Amino acid sequence: MKKIGILVLIGLLGGSMLFAALDFTAVDALYDGERYDACKTELLKMRSLAATAEEESEVLWRLSRVALGLGDELDKKDKDGRFAAYEEGEEYANLSIARHPNAFAYHWKASNIGRWGQTKGPLNSLGKAKGMLEDLTVVVNDFAIDHYTETWYVLSSLYYELPGAPLSFGNNDWAISYMRRAMDTLPEHKLYPGHYKRMAEELWGRNWNAKKRGKELAKMQSSWNKGGSNLERYRYYEGKDGGKTIPFYSSVTLDRMSDRQEAEMILAYLEAKAKTFTPVLPSEQRTLNEISELRASWLK
Repeated sequence: MKKIGILVLIGLLGGSMLFAALDFTAVDALYDGERYDACKTELLKMRSLAATAEEESEVLWRLSRVALGLGDELDKKDKDGRFAAYEEGEEYANLSIARHPNAFAYHWKASNIGRWGQTKGPLNSLGKAKGMLEDLTVVVNDFAIDHYTETWYVLSSLYYELPGAPLSFGNNDWAISYMRRAMDTLPEHKLYPGHYKRMAEELWGRNWNAKKRGKELAKMQSSWNKGGSNLERYRYYEGKDGGKTIPFYSSVTLDRMSDRQEAEMILAYLEAKAKTFTPVLPSEQRTLNEISELRASWLK
């Protein structure tokens, strides 16, 4: 009996080793390095090794994320290829939610739909906007995640790119507040030039002078203080202290500069910051090149 007990224990230990929790460190590093093909290959292998629904869900949302990366690498003229990649990403996210609902699956589902919409054109993809907002609302309200910079970026893009009433629910002021939250939750070890570009574009387009900013941000502060859900409250994040915030790229408060002064300041800061990053990833360099063209257009 004693021998049988030892054999059973060995079997249990062997089983626990066989079904050890998946380690995503290596595949996440592949993704961060934009080695998307290699990342996808490894994730597909890991899917077959997942021992629980939760583990498979973790694999699936990462497949959704890498599908978006692969789509972004395609030539912008290859719309069919991009559509296919983003649709695949959406499907992986749906599978992840079905296996074990999690915030990242909802986020990357919305991100893939959003990129599909950007490829199609906002006016040709209005029907997807409501579902996208619902998914992002799950992230910030139901899962109560208010520190994930990617989600705030996508929310900002959604509100900025959509037309306003009566066609849709676009709102430039809310977009800027969401983008400010995205900027305030940037991870220090990543460059994220797209965030800086989006923030600068939104400010340049709004074009408030310093006096108007001071008045409007003071109004926003009362709405911020009322509270509400994360989605509702962060619409007024820009005015949370009446314009007395000093952004990390500035030496003065928000109410002492115009929108366009801040936009120029943001991109100048990014340009200096990019020089300290090695290596600059291919997608980051593409965005930096677009920013150079953008700044040149502002000087005309």
